[in-house]
Amino acid sequence: MTDIHFDSSFAQCEKQDGFSAHMGPFFEKRINGVMHRALKIEAHHLNPEGVVHGGVTLALTDYIIYRAIGDEIGHDIRFATINLNSNLIAAGKAGDVLFGLGSVVRKTRSVIFAQGQIFTNKNIILQATGVWKIIGAN
Repeated sequence: MTDIHFDSSFAQCEKQDGFSAHMGPFFEKRINGVMHRALKIEAHHLNPEGVVHGGVTLALTDYIIYRAIGDEIGHDIRFATINLNSNLIAAGKAGDVLFGLGSVVRKTRSVIFAQGQIFTNKNIILQATGVWKIIGAN
């Protein structure tokens, strides 16, 4: 896996209102030209088994891909998730930092196809693909 050191060079992400504010804070840093986003795992992110709740991982994935789409096509365009397919491959643990990457696969006039990955320095945690509807497009 990659070896990313989470430190003060990661800045807090913008657009952390509502549920994102409750779940985060999320952080970001451009590494080798690619925006990486991160979430420090704390006790409230864990399920009763003591690992990161799958819902936390999925919500983080949706946020990371959403922000990556905005990075590529512009944050002034509004869009919403209409489908998110994911495979949970491993579980994050207390004290982990979950990192994420997202990218646009294809954009049409009305929808955006995108993908993302959540990982730690040791494991791939989740891989996902999805579709986002451009709001206001016909």
